[in-house]
Amino acid sequence: MPGRRSVRAGFIHTKFAAFLTQGGTIVALAAFLSTTLCNTALAQGKLADYPVRAMRLVNPYSPGGTTDLVARMVSTRLTEVWGQQVIVDNRPGAGTNIGNEIVARSQPDGYTLLVNSAAISTLTGFYSKLSYDPVKDLAAVANIGDSPLVLGVHPAVEIRSVRDMIDYARAKPRLLTISSSGTGSSTHLALELFKSMAKVETTHVPYKGGGPAVVATVSGEVNAIFNSPAVVLPHVKSGRLRGLAVTSARRSEIAPDLPTIAESGGLPGYEVQGWYGVFAPRGTPRRIIGAINTELDRYGQSTEGRARLLSFGLTATGGSPDAFADYFKLETERWIRVIRAAGIRND
Repeated sequence: MPGRRSVRAGFIHTKFAAFLTQGGTIVALAAFLSTTLCNTALAQGKLADYPVRAMRLVNPYSPGGTTDLVARMVSTRLTEVWGQQVIVDNRPGAGTNIGNEIVARSQPDGYTLLVNSAAISTLTGFYSKLSYDPVKDLAAVANIGDSPLVLGVHPAVEIRSVRDMIDYARAKPRLLTISSSGTGSSTHLALELFKSMAKVETTHVPYKGGGPAVVATVSGEVNAIFNSPAVVLPHVKSGRLRGLAVTSARRSEIAPDLPTIAESGGLPGYEVQGWYGVFAPRGTPRRIIGAINTELDRYGQSTEGRARLLSFGLTATGGSPDAFADYFKLETERWIRVIRAAGIRND
C-alpha cells in the first residue's frame, strides 16, 4: 500500500509539472480568473470592496425640484442594489456652489457624490472667481437624463413658426418680449443663444421662476417664453399658448409633435438641452466610477427607469463616464462664450 501511494503521488507530481509546462503557470491562471471575475463584477455594477458603508449624495438645490427628484431616484436605486444607505444631503445656496465645493473638496473614495443639472456647466462663465474648477475638480460619473426647453408664444401674437419669429424680430427690433425664469437661468441662456444665432434683438423679461414666467406669458404680459416642458406644455394643450418648437437637436418624445428650432427656424446647430448628472471628486478610482455608471445606466435604460424619468419630464441619456466628461467640458466651453458675449455676470 505505501508503495502504491508513493507511485500515485509521483504520478500526480509528474502530471502537475506537465501542466505547468504545457498550460502556463498557476499564477497566470489565477490572474486570468481574477481579472475575469473582476470584470464580471464590474459589468454587474458591483465591486467586492465597494461600497462597505453609507454614501452621501449632495444635492446643491432645495428639496422639491427636478434635481431633487433625480437625486432621490439615484439614492433609492443604489441603496436597493448595493445594500448600503445612500443619503441625499441638500446643500442649497450660492448658485449651487456650496454643494459643488463640498464634493470637490471631499475625499475621492466614492462615498461622497454630487447630483446637479446643466446649470453647473454655466458657473465658470458667470463667476470670475470660483474656489474650485467644476471641470477640473469634479469627475463626471453618469449622465442620467435630459430634456429640451419649449418655445411658446401667446396666441394673440401673429407668429406660427420659429421662422415667423425671426422675421418679426428682424422687422421690429426689441419689440418682441420673451420671458425667462431669471437672469442667468437656462431659459435666459436659451434666449441669448437664439438671439446670437438668428441675429435678432428682442427684449428679455426675467421672472423669479418658471411659474411666474408662464403666468406672464399666458396673460399676454409678454409675447413669448422659453421654459421647461412641465411649465409650457400644459398651456399648449389647453390652447392658452401656441407651441412653436423644442430646443433639442432632435425631436423629443416629451413633445413629439413640435419641430426643433434648428429645423423650424433655419438655425442649424441650435441646441439647448437641460440635463442631470452625477459627479464625484476628481481622483475617485475609475473602477468605482465605472461601477456607479454601470448600475445607473442599466436602471436608466430599463422600462422602470425610463418611465420614472419620463414622469420627471426627462428622457434617459446614459453613456460612459468618458463620454459624459467630454460633453460636460464642451457644454462649459460653449456657455462661457454665450455668457461673455451677452455680458451676463453673477458676481
